[in-house]
Amino acid sequence: MKWVTVGLVLMLVSALVLPALAAGEERYGYITVKDVTVRLEKSDAVVTMNYTIDDGIGFLVLLLGKSDLKQKALDILNFNDTSVQHLDLDRIEVHVNNASDDYGQGSYWFPAHRFGVVVPSLTVISPQDVKHYENVSEFPDGLGYFA
Repeated sequence: MKWVTVGLVLMLVSALVLPALAAGEERYGYITVKDVTVRLEKSDAVVTMNYTIDDGIGFLVLLLGKSDLKQKALDILNFNDTSVQHLDLDRIEVHVNNASDDYGQGSYWFPAHRFGVVVPSLTVISPQDVKHYENVSEFPDGLGYFA
């Protein structure tokens, strides 16, 4: 009976660890990023990331709590001064305070930004423009806009 238990534990551990070893550039731990959208609102931003998590991890997240998932997702997004608005097994939405520099009179600058992984599809939405990028780890040049 002892060997059966040890075998089951080893199978569970290998099922959780082996997918992480085959990590691509869009992966961070057990999270694989699908897309990120940054919606600029005055000096703040609302950032939504859609992702998948490895098979078997969802059960552990539900069993043990979402704190590790939340921290990994925030590490991927790599923004300061955030508050999580929504978090589940396939999406996080965060509010970023002062994501852009306020130059007064309704003009703002969203600076270059580096993510923690390669983002397969990045969309940055300002009141005047929508920029789309594919397979980037950085929003490269920044973006000026008016609110």
